Amino acid sequence: MNAEKFWLGWLKITMCLVVLAGILLALFSDYLFSDFIDTKINKIFFSGISPEFNVEQLKKWMFGVSGAVMVGWGLSMLYVVNYPFRQKEQWAWRCIFYPVLAWYLIDSSISAYFGVGFNVLINSILFLQIVAPLLFLRAQFFPQFRLQS
Repeated sequence: MNAEKFWLGWLKITMCLVVLAGILLALFSDYLFSDFIDTKINKIFFSGISPEFNVEQLKKWMFGVSGAVMVGWGLSMLYVVNYPFRQKEQWAWRCIFYPVLAWYLIDSSISAYFGVGFNVLINSILFLQIVAPLLFLRAQFFPQFRLQS
């Protein structure tokens, strides 16, 4: 298997995982993530006290909307990876790199500011999963980055 196929497959799997995580977050966050959310998020924002029912409803809504955004974002990226990226269209490389960079910097900065370190860690893992293939394949999109022999 050549490197290009490997990294293309890597990106496809990563985007499918983003879509799956978004679906799980949107539809099943109460069931799948309740212990994690209660121990991590409630501890940070509610100092160990149990939030009121209205706050719990707000959290459910926020996770639902966040999950839906993840699904849309992941499907969009999957489409770009499957078609124009595979054809080595330069705009496709940029279309993945710059939005992912913006998401990572903004989301991780806000998370760090509020002391939600586990989210910075999750963001960093996903960022590296997406950016590593882009950097390895960059020379195929932009000839000026090819190594001279």
